[in-house]
Amino acid sequence: MQLFNDMLLRYTRPKNLFPFIVLVTVLQSFSTAQSLDSLIEEALLNNPQLKAMQFKIKASEFRAESINNYPAPNASLEFSQVPILNPIFPTQALSINLGFSQMFPLGDKLGAMTEVERRNTKIEGKNFDEYKVNLIGRIKMSYYTLWLIDRKIEVQKKSNKLLSDLMKSMETTLSVNRINQVDLLTIQSEIATNETQVLILEKQKDSENYRLNGLLGRNLDGSMILIPEEVSDIKLTASQVQLEKLLSDLNPTLKKMDNMIEMNRAMIDANERELIPDLMLQGMFMVMPQGMILTSQSDLGMLDSKVEFMYSLMVSINLPFAPWSINKYKAKSQELAAGISSIAFEKSNMQREMGVKLREASVKFSTASELLKLYDKKIIPLTRQTTESQISAYQNNKSTITAVLDSYRMMLMVQMNYYMAMADTQMSLAEIEMMVGGKLTE
Repeated sequence: MQLFNDMLLRYTRPKNLFPFIVLVTVLQSFSTAQSLDSLIEEALLNNPQLKAMQFKIKASEFRAESINNYPAPNASLEFSQVPILNPIFPTQALSINLGFSQMFPLGDKLGAMTEVERRNTKIEGKNFDEYKVNLIGRIKMSYYTLWLIDRKIEVQKKSNKLLSDLMKSMETTLSVNRINQVDLLTIQSEIATNETQVLILEKQKDSENYRLNGLLGRNLDGSMILIPEEVSDIKLTASQVQLEKLLSDLNPTLKKMDNMIEMNRAMIDANERELIPDLMLQGMFMVMPQGMILTSQSDLGMLDSKVEFMYSLMVSINLPFAPWSINKYKAKSQELAAGISSIAFEKSNMQREMGVKLREASVKFSTASELLKLYDKKIIPLTRQTTESQISAYQNNKSTITAVLDSYRMMLMVQMNYYMAMADTQMSLAEIEMMVGGKLTE
């Protein structure tokens, strides 16, 4: 502190005002607690898995663009019937053939396959939304876990402070033999036990800090994340029916399964279009350096031949509807239709399970909210009065140190339960938002 005061006096001189402002800004950046919203924004920018899913979406978009193109054409150059004993193929070949062919898928097959990939892109988008919602929920859980650990440490330290003050007052009365030495040792033992709990909580805080840094995309050994002491009160105004409606309409996992059904339907359409024949066009330009090929029926007057030029054209189609081939496409369509039914039942079952968990989280939220009111208005004031009464009675030799410590423990437990109920309201709301797929409070 003295060092900071010296620096303060040094840098508050007019000529050194700007360095002082920079120093204060840097110190504030390391000591200011971060809000939950700022941590969520940081995670959405830096989480590596979220970035990987963004690139998966782009890859699927490029794949759809790649599919929507004709297959590559074929070009060929052939030197036909070149003598082995005189292998000068440009002049000795009986025929030089230059060919070109192109396959044309008919029936808008390319459009159907492109639509399948577009549906897959939507699925990748829902995977991204699903992970994003879960990431935000996990950050909230970790955030309020850290907040709860901080409050537990704070309560333990305050309890130790009260016990230390009580012990100091007892040391004064010990000199006049009004208390027993054993009572003093009992309080010291209680303080040591509380210090042990503080140490355990500090280690839990370090572990949770590593987990939160991982979710944020930070270095795991980064600086300790500071959580504000104050937590805003929250109210859940949506009814259970409204929550279940939001679950059905917004949950990214359920929406992804709808997209999977749509993709399977698009695949059925693309598969049925495979029954439409593909058209193959092929052209060939032929050069015969030695003229027409002679046979036993050729006119001998053709012996004085000249270079001949010819061409050929060919049109061909495949026959996917042949009896020995058509079942391949029919069975594929039946497979995809069965997959649609399977996904539909899986969605129905998943929605039922999510509905159960949604109701459990709603009950947990309402229970924690009621407990908060009960602890704040009734239990904490009564426990505090009981503890003060026990201390007063002990100082007047009307109670024992065991009763005093029991009242301290009860006050400690009540304060812990109060903060746990406060954290439970936030965590249960985070669970509800994870299942619903969106933020429910401002």
